[in-house]
Amino acid sequence: MKAPIRLAAPLTAAAAALALAVPAASAATTTIREETATGAPYSGNWQVATVGALQFSVDYLGAKITGTCDSARLQGTVQSTGAGELTAASMGACRTSNGLSSPASDLDLSEMQDKSGQVAYDPVAGGRDGVLSINGGLRFKMEGKILGITVTCYYGFRTGSTDGLRFDVYNRDNPNRPLPAQDDAQGRSDDITLVRQSGSSALCPSNGKGSGSAIARGESTPGSGVFDRKLYLTS
Repeated sequence: MKAPIRLAAPLTAAAAALALAVPAASAATTTIREETATGAPYSGNWQVATVGALQFSVDYLGAKITGTCDSARLQGTVQSTGAGELTAASMGACRTSNGLSSPASDLDLSEMQDKSGQVAYDPVAGGRDGVLSINGGLRFKMEGKILGITVTCYYGFRTGSTDGLRFDVYNRDNPNRPLPAQDDAQGRSDDITLVRQSGSSALCPSNGKGSGSAIARGESTPGSGVFDRKLYLTS
């Protein structure tokens, strides 16, 4: 049965959330720099924007439902040492394989108690340059009608065995970056689990998976709202 649904904060939003925060995974120091590995340390506003559709799936009434969202954009502040805070987020239109959909919209962060996080330099040979994560307080809401009954579903995030979101970060010249055609700092996660939380209807899916890739930029002119400064992660 096809049913309309509104994703008040679709799962991958917080996923691209791409990319605004992380607990340090190693003893290495962290410096976010302008443009290159030898650039000046960067502190200020930044934006994480997805490239290509976000993908997700949920177990829904015994069936696997897949879906996409056209885009996601997250904005916040970051210190050159990696600490950051999410200040705004938006999602493009979303749709699922069983006909559910949601319009493009700005996301309401007013109920998100913890917007903080951190970027950590944590290189892996032949892989990432660092880690980006957002703390476990982030959650989103889905609403829709099932068999004529309006239901509300709340979900938190877990990456691997840890609550919250976690993304691998790649520098703009890393040959292993997920978007090789893009000359930007990038993030990628394929291991995000949705966890149903209290307050959800019994008809809500019990779990789901999400993935996506994004690029991160700062501002060349502080406070301009134009995100054109390329970034680079070092120790």
